[in-house]
Amino acid sequence: MKSRVKGLLGVALVGCVVASSAQTVFPLRLDMDVSTKRHRKNIGAGSSGEAKVEQVQVRVKIRKSGGQPYSDTLTAELYVIGRQIHTGYYGIVDVVKNDFTFSRDNDNTFEFKSRMYALGRTSGNINVGGKYETFLLVVVDKDGKIIDTRSGRVIREKGIDTIREWTRGTLFDRDGNVVGFIDENGKNRAFKLAVPAAVSGNDW
Repeated sequence: MKSRVKGLLGVALVGCVVASSAQTVFPLRLDMDVSTKRHRKNIGAGSSGEAKVEQVQVRVKIRKSGGQPYSDTLTAELYVIGRQIHTGYYGIVDVVKNDFTFSRDNDNTFEFKSRMYALGRTSGNINVGGKYETFLLVVVDKDGKIIDTRSGRVIREKGIDTIREWTRGTLFDRDGNVVGFIDENGKNRAFKLAVPAAVSGNDW
């Protein structure tokens, strides 16, 4: 499977892509806030560099901000995106989907968070591993039509459609070409192999 989407990931640090066509059909307006909790821990250092693990958790808060009362079920789709240090490829770290509805009981607000991800990397003479890059949040109605989106980088409309087709573990380049999949069985294998050399100073 290959899909080319030119300029899938932009250079802007913060961006928001809104499905304007959906906005004209649906009176629903949303306030969407996405934040990350990040913690870095050094696990060793040597003459060739150091090894560290970054723990990342993504938190989402969606609030109905206007429009007519809306009681239908909505679905929040969160795509957590990382980047491999040694290849430069991007990867779908996780896909989290939750159904929800707005009501007086929940103050027209829905909140959820991802699990905690541990992303290991080495730096210095040996650069291997992965890091958190960005997120894509998509809210769709019961028919699968997009209500609103938000991302940590500018992602074009075709890019959003493409990412939604991918599963956890998909590896792709910045032009949207699928280049492989993260090896779940050998998760962080390159990082684990590089750590002894990075912290001891030996060549790898």
